[in-house]
Amino acid sequence: MKKNKIKILIAVIIMVGLSFVFQNQTYAKVNYRVTPKKVAKMAKKKHKSFNNKYTRHYLGLNDYLEKMGKKGGGTLTLNKGKYKISNAVCIPSNVTIVLKNGVVIEKINKTGIKKFKPSGSMWQLCPRNKFKKKNSIGKYNGSKNVKIIGEGNAVIDMKNVDGIGLVVAHCKNVEISGIIFKGMNGNHYIECNGSQNVEMHDNNFTKAKQSTLTKYYAKEAINIDLADKETHGLPLDWVKKDKTPCDNIHIYNNVFDGTTRGVGTHKYSQDSSGKPVYHKNILIENNTFKNIFDNGVFVLTWKDAVIKNNTFYNIGTGNKKSYSSGAHGISGGGIDGINITGNSFEKIKRNAIYFIQQQNVGAGSQYKKVNVNITKEQTEAMTDNSVKNCGNDANPNYAGYDVLYFRNNSTKSRENGVGIDLVTKNVYYGIPKNK
Repeated sequence: MKKNKIKILIAVIIMVGLSFVFQNQTYAKVNYRVTPKKVAKMAKKKHKSFNNKYTRHYLGLNDYLEKMGKKGGGTLTLNKGKYKISNAVCIPSNVTIVLKNGVVIEKINKTGIKKFKPSGSMWQLCPRNKFKKKNSIGKYNGSKNVKIIGEGNAVIDMKNVDGIGLVVAHCKNVEISGIIFKGMNGNHYIECNGSQNVEMHDNNFTKAKQSTLTKYYAKEAINIDLADKETHGLPLDWVKKDKTPCDNIHIYNNVFDGTTRGVGTHKYSQDSSGKPVYHKNILIENNTFKNIFDNGVFVLTWKDAVIKNNTFYNIGTGNKKSYSSGAHGISGGGIDGINITGNSFEKIKRNAIYFIQQQNVGAGSQYKKVNVNITKEQTEAMTDNSVKNCGNDANPNYAGYDVLYFRNNSTKSRENGVGIDLVTKNVYYGIPKNK
C-alpha cells in the first residue's frame, strides 16, 4: 500500500513538472530586432512564389509576428529604414512593436502578383491564424496587451492609398503612441472598432488629402466605431458584426493638423429593441486640432464622454459643404450626457460646439434618428470654454451663440434650442426671437 502511494506521488510530481515545462515553452516570450534587409531575408527564407520586392516586408513581418504569437508574445523592434507594406500585417496578443527613430512604414498599392491583390489596411490587430476565418473574433476577444510605440521620428505613411493605417477591432488593452501619421486619403489612420481600454497619445496626424474622394470627405483620423453589417461597419472577414461598442478610449496629447476630421464616429447602430448602442467612457484631452476641413471632434452615440483642455484652431474655414453639422470645433448628435470644459476655440467657421438630431445616410438609414440628451449641469459646465473669432449657425435665426444644441426631440426649433454665449457666459434655454 505504501509503495502504491509513493508511485502515485511520483507520477503527480512528474505530471506537474511536465505541465510547468510545457507552459514555459508555450508562453516564453521572444524579442526580435530587425532591419528592412533582415525582414526581406526572412521572407526569402520562408516564401518562394509570393516573395518579391513588393511583398517581402509584408511577408517577413508577418513571419516574425506569427512566431512571437506562438511563443506568447514579446517585442519586435524595427530599426531605421523604409518598410514597404502591400498587405495586412497581423499583430497577435502580448506584443510590443517599437518603431525606432528614422523608421518609415510605407503603404504600397501593388503586389506584383496578378491573382494576389493588395489590401487597403496596413496593420491589423488580429492573430494570423484567425485572419482568414470568417467571424472568428467578436466582443473584446481579439488581440490583447498590444503596444505600438514610436521613438523619435517614426512615420506611418499611407501614401494616399484609400485604406486604414491601423485596425484595432475587438481588442483589449492597446497603446499607440509617438507616431507620425500622414498620407491619408478617404479612410482613417486608426480604426478603433469595438475595442476596450485603448490609449492613443503623443501622435501627430497630418497631411491627409482633403476631400479627394467626395463620398469619403467626412472621414476621421481616429474613427470610433463598431462592426455592424447594416452600416457596413468594418467589412473584414474575421471581424464579427456583433455591434460591440468601444469602451474606455483615452485620446490625449496628440496633434491633428490638416486632416478632414480629427476624432469621431460617422455611423451609429441600434440594438434589436431600437435603442442606440452607445460608445462609453471616451476621454479626449490635451490635444491640438488645427487646420481641419470638417470638424475637430464628431460625437455620435457616445455616452458620458469627456472632452476637455483641447485647442481647436482654424476649423472648417475651407469647407464649402452646406450641411448643418459641418465646420464646427465639436459637433454631432445621439448624445447621452457629455462634459465639455476647458477647451479653447479660435477661428472656427461656425459654432464652436453644435449638436442636433442625427440620421445615418445610406447604409444604416433604417435605424431611427438619434437625439441629444445633455443635463442642465453639463450645459452650465460648458461655459468653461473660451472662444475667439468663431462663427455662427448658417440660419440667422440662431446666430449669436458659440454653443448651440437642440434638446427634447432634438429637431431644430427655437423651443428646443439651447444657446451659450461663451464671452458673457449667458445660457439660453429656448432661443429668443430678438437675440
